[in-house]
Order: sequence, then C-alpha cells, then structure tokens
Amino acid sequence: MNQDPRYPLYSSLRDLGPYFIGEGEEVVQALLRSNLQVLSLLMEERYIPKLTISADIKIEIATKKELEKITGYKMHQGIMALGVKPPNTPLEEMHGAAIVLNGLVNPENVGAIARNAVAFGIQNLIVDTYTSPPYLRRAIKVSRGALFQMKIHTTCDLPLLLKDKQGVATSLSNQTIPLDQVKFPKDPYFIFGRESTGIDQNVLDTTLLHVKIPIDPIVDSLNVAVASGIVLYHYNCSKN
Repeated sequence: MNQDPRYPLYSSLRDLGPYFIGEGEEVVQALLRSNLQVLSLLMEERYIPKLTISADIKIEIATKKELEKITGYKMHQGIMALGVKPPNTPLEEMHGAAIVLNGLVNPENVGAIARNAVAFGIQNLIVDTYTSPPYLRRAIKVSRGALFQMKIHTTCDLPLLLKDKQGVATSLSNQTIPLDQVKFPKDPYFIFGRESTGIDQNVLDTTLLHVKIPIDPIVDSLNVAVASGIVLYHYNCSKN
C-alpha cells in the first residue's frame, strides 16, 4: 500500500521525536484517561460516541480503507491518536520499585514488560539508550496503554545510575539464587537485559542480587518478557 502523504506522523512506524502514536480503541481510551497531552485523533466515525474527548483535541474522520492507506497496512481497529511524549522523569520523582531495561531491542518485549510491571504495581521504568524507545507505536500497542501509567527515565550511563540502587538481576551465572528462595530488598530495581546476550557485565556488576528461574535444561532460557512476569509475580506475592 502507498502511504498517504497528508498524515506523515500517522503513517510512520519509527520514533517520532517529541510525539507518539497510540493505536486501537483500548490504547486510545487509556491515553485519554492519562495525564499525557493528546493533539489529535484519526478514526472511523463510529468511535465518537465511545470516547470522552476534550475540546482542544483535533478530530479527523476517515474510513477504514482510508486509514489503511494512511498507515500502509491493514488495521484491526480504525482508531489512532497523536500524543506528546512527557519529559524525561527525574530519578528523584521515582519512588518505590522500578523496572530497568538494558539493551532490549524488540519493542514488543518493551511493551509486554511495561504491561507486566503495571499489572504488579510497578510504575517506574528506566531504559538505557540501547533499548528500543518505549513510545514506539508497537511497544505502546503491546502494553495495551499501560505505558501511559508509567514514569519513564532514559539514561546514557546505566551502571552509574544503578550504583547505589537495590538491583535485582535475572542471571544464568553460578552465583544465582533460585527465585523461590529470594528475599527481595525494599524498593528493588529489577533489571532485564538483551534478548540475545542478557545483561551487560558492567550493569550486572552493580546488582545486589542475581536470581534464576528454574526451568528444564532442555530449554536454555525464557523470553525476557515472560521472565519479567514470573519475577514480578514472585515479588508481588512476597509483599503479601
């Protein structure tokens, strides 16, 4: 399909600098409930009665066929929103536990981990500059809008940031503690690393605890988003 040049931001799947695209009814509803700024909505007319839209948001109506021409692919739902990224959250405004992503390049994993985090009560997300940007369209869609509930901080020096934190890392080293035996520290920073090689050694060296998820040795590792859900479930249970 040829993308419509009238809507370059809605057409792009890349990082949009100060802006982002939320796609799908659930995501747009979550965005409208959040404190983030929404500039415009591009959607089929049938969605208007379902939404509470403030007067300062521009509304553009299109058919599903027109929307698919704009995006360049077939859409399951005919609704998108253009939002403004919030500024980088200062660390001193992040209270409690946090999720830390080290070099995750797959936006679907970023989105799934964000959804897991919010599901288990964690709303702080720290990413390094090697990680896929959290506000990519695909990450937002997979998170089902959970990213809009998170305070996000991007750092170019993750080891320095973690130096005085209570870091908890999943690791395959011989010095790990099985997950069901772990006593979590107060306000842990859960670190999840690259899909291919795991957590960088200089980041791993800053951590307080190395934990492992016992699995059958026929499988060498778990998907990082799956692993995050298991770790955070155990952490959530430990608080009760």
